[in-house]
Amino acid sequence: MDNDITRSKVFYTDIKQVLKPDCLDVLVNKFYKLPQDYVPRDLEPVNSDYSDGNHLLRHEARLALEIMGKGALEEGISIKACSAFRSYDYQEEVYLRKKTDMVSLEEYQIERDRVSARPGHSEHQTGLAVDINETEETFEDTPAGRWLAGNSYRYGYILRYPKGKEHITGYDYEPWHYRYVGNELAHKVYNSGLTYDEYYEIYLQ
Repeated sequence: MDNDITRSKVFYTDIKQVLKPDCLDVLVNKFYKLPQDYVPRDLEPVNSDYSDGNHLLRHEARLALEIMGKGALEEGISIKACSAFRSYDYQEEVYLRKKTDMVSLEEYQIERDRVSARPGHSEHQTGLAVDINETEETFEDTPAGRWLAGNSYRYGYILRYPKGKEHITGYDYEPWHYRYVGNELAHKVYNSGLTYDEYYEIYLQ
């Protein structure tokens, strides 16, 4: 099921400012933009057992990730955050890091928009999104990738950019990118088979 309203929009047009960035169900995508100065107040470092460096998440998301990591370990699976909170300025750096003088910004955006969010449009700025273990599509076929795909919703996390939904999310498939929305909502989104973009537009907006 595709939401025709979401599908028919042209990415990065009719952009709306996110009014309640602290809400756990906040939608941040190519149509909803966070304020440049937004930084969550309850960011905390992820326990080093479940992180490959100094990565920050909001309190509730951090707790849930660590509980999920413990649950995975009990089944012999290791999951570690490899990217979490990013400030607006850092996301701008990430987005532009491959830009050269050989191409115009407009040309650059055509390719870059498929794999990286423009500043203000990244879920990472919410402190509720986490990249796990690695950022390669082959992660899908690893034990951790398979475990997360089948179990993350039990801990309040959803796979944010699924395969085959690129025309809706605007991003290439990212089997490593998970978003915390809380247990109840994660179950609903998972069982719906919808992307979060679709679910939000249909049921939450």
